[in-house]
Amino acid sequence: MNIIDNIYFKLFDSQDPAGVIIGIVSAIAVLVLFKIFAVIISKNAKFIAKKIFRAKNENIENAIVSTITKPINYFISATGIAVAITMLPFSIAISTVLNLYVTKIYRLAVVALLGMLAVGAVDSVQYHSRLFTESENKTLLQFFIKIAKAIVIFLTVAILLKEVGFDVTGLITSLGLGGVVLALAAQDTASNLFSGIVILFDKPFAVGDWISVSGMEGIVEEMSFRSCRIRTFDNALISVPNSKLGSDSVTNWTKMNVRKTRITIGLVYSTKKETLQKVCDEIKANLAKYDSIKKDNIMVWFDNFNASSLDIVIQYHTYLTGAADFFALKQEIQYMIMDVVESNGTDFAFNTQTIHIS
Repeated sequence: MNIIDNIYFKLFDSQDPAGVIIGIVSAIAVLVLFKIFAVIISKNAKFIAKKIFRAKNENIENAIVSTITKPINYFISATGIAVAITMLPFSIAISTVLNLYVTKIYRLAVVALLGMLAVGAVDSVQYHSRLFTESENKTLLQFFIKIAKAIVIFLTVAILLKEVGFDVTGLITSLGLGGVVLALAAQDTASNLFSGIVILFDKPFAVGDWISVSGMEGIVEEMSFRSCRIRTFDNALISVPNSKLGSDSVTNWTKMNVRKTRITIGLVYSTKKETLQKVCDEIKANLAKYDSIKKDNIMVWFDNFNASSLDIVIQYHTYLTGAADFFALKQEIQYMIMDVVESNGTDFAFNTQTIHIS
């Protein structure tokens, strides 16, 4: 018996070569069919999801499709590989061992895919929940979605380890015995976690809010277990530990009902008292004409005899709290102040010094 005959006999016993070829071709055909089926499912996932789940919202449809497409595709492909391998016409000894390993690997693949599907389902909660439309609830849901995903991943890994043969109970017990050491080593992490939970329930700010804390100012982009990410107006990304946010004062500019403006102008010392009073009265009257300015908080007064000017303070509150609208209004009002000063025959002062020589 030559080497080729020996290998053939070990792989396929004494089976007819024609039957072996038919078996291999059949296995390949099954693998190809499963792959084609997976491609068809992937391409028609949105249509299938719409028919099964009857989702009318496009965001929900997209969330369902992105959640189930890859796991189902992988499941069909894994099933095709498993079926194709079991169809190969190997000898009884090889088939027995091969089927044992294929079954084990297939079980692991199914568990991993179910975990992947569960993580995707948890992640897609944001598209199903009506509460997610509110920024405070959005922040809270994002936080707990991350916790839920971590739990799902932990359970999936535990089941996979159990399938492989690890003593998961013993592993969890050992983690419990090492809990004290872990807690001592992770005090900062625990502090950040609990501070994050307090912040989420207290709701001093939410994702998308404009805040300032400890000299840092910007828009909140994300809340995580450990920190809050703030995008500054210089487009830098700052990561602030939750424990710092929990202990320091946080100013939430987004929560402003009205926004205060205080402008100080200086008129030349040659301005008469009557002119000074008239300028104050006209500025105040013009401010009262703006619908976006709170009427009962308008204040204009002669404030101070400065070194080279007579100072007038203009103070008002506007309902326009957004930066673009606020600064556009401020610019318009400052132009109005210039017109009032000019129309009354006086002028703005600048730093001057007069020297008298005897």
